[in-house]
Amino acid sequence: MSTIGQEIRNVPKSTVSDIIEKLPLTKTHYMLAIAAALGYMFDAFDTYIVGFAMPSIVKEWKLTPVFNGMLASAGMWGMFIGAMIWGPIIDKFGRKVGFAGTVLGFSLVSGLTALSSGTTQFIAYRFISGLFLGGMLPVVSALVSEYVAARHRGRFVAVPPVFWPVGLFAAAIASFTLVPVYGWRALFVVGVVPAFLAFFVIRTLPESPRWLASKGRTKEAAAVLIRLGADPSEVGELQADDLTKKKVPLSVLLHAPYLKRFILTTSVLFFGFFGYYGFVLWLPSILAVVFKLSLVKTFTYTIMVGVFAILGKVTAFFTIDKFGRKQLFYFGYGLAGVASLVFGILKDPTHLLIGACSLSYLLEMAAAGCVVLPTELFPSEVRGTANSWTSASGKLASALSPLVFGFFMSRHMYYGIFVTMAVFFWVACVMVLTLGVETRGRALSDVGAS
Repeated sequence: MSTIGQEIRNVPKSTVSDIIEKLPLTKTHYMLAIAAALGYMFDAFDTYIVGFAMPSIVKEWKLTPVFNGMLASAGMWGMFIGAMIWGPIIDKFGRKVGFAGTVLGFSLVSGLTALSSGTTQFIAYRFISGLFLGGMLPVVSALVSEYVAARHRGRFVAVPPVFWPVGLFAAAIASFTLVPVYGWRALFVVGVVPAFLAFFVIRTLPESPRWLASKGRTKEAAAVLIRLGADPSEVGELQADDLTKKKVPLSVLLHAPYLKRFILTTSVLFFGFFGYYGFVLWLPSILAVVFKLSLVKTFTYTIMVGVFAILGKVTAFFTIDKFGRKQLFYFGYGLAGVASLVFGILKDPTHLLIGACSLSYLLEMAAAGCVVLPTELFPSEVRGTANSWTSASGKLASALSPLVFGFFMSRHMYYGIFVTMAVFFWVACVMVLTLGVETRGRALSDVGAS
């Protein structure tokens, strides 16, 4: 009898990682995915409506291309700072708090933007809105990656980005239907709607069990795991994961193997998003100013571009766990560089539409990889910060690119825009080739990111 008792006492305790790897998909998992997807969609809507509003704002306030770029990038500078500050916040206070707080913040400030009486107020509101927009995406990515097993993780983390181009599509539809009748301010009034998502997150979604365990709150982590489908008997002797038993300092990002990974993630997002955001934010103005398309035709074209953006994300969703993460960058950014150079020499409106749709499709594939990449390479204690600071690198690029492209526009150096895009996309590919870590099908503990 004593021998049996000794054997029971010697049974190793289960860790959060062990249990998560065994979990089936449950209703809670799907609710989380839906909420995250809506968060991405609303974030994209609020980001893109600035580009759609710009042609009307330029006419109303008589802006130069350079000042146009300043207004377009104001929110991006806020997103850069927001991505920096929200990472430490969610690592200290939790993923759920960050999700609800960022969504509520940018929704309310969007409504204030509709009341702007001039460029100063507009820039101020967009900057403040960006503080929340910049934090939401890395917050959601970190949260989703911590709920599911390795066999499901790639697709689950890739689900929310599928809805990013849906936000672009929704912004294009709203612009097409509202701006000609009610003016550009109506777009920002609609931007208040996401506030309802924040209340759903607070009332319905559980906190990340990995984050709870990393804080020593194993009883709460156990309750969440049971809600996610774990056997209550298995979580009764729950212990913290090996990598979270002790405090993991932020300085871990500056040492092997995480320094190499941090350089990889920040550089890929910087070079990739410089071209990506420069293209999507300036596309309506490029079509209207450079190619002399009417406002209605410009919005019609961008609706089609939005459809192909969705197809790009869907393609990424179905290929990420089959072919891996790296293929998204090689195929997406690699071919996008070629498509950029071709797009810059097109003149015929039909060819322009085909080129814009092709470029949008490729960029959204690569952007899906940018979302998944930083979520799988860093320990749970610093995942939020690493993910947010990586995102901040992309936001810095997205803030700089409208200004650089505005400089090209003001000097009629239109092809310089597309050459810059191509070069930056190819640099991102080189970084993945030389520093990339393939995580397809590997548990977070296997890559030192539990």
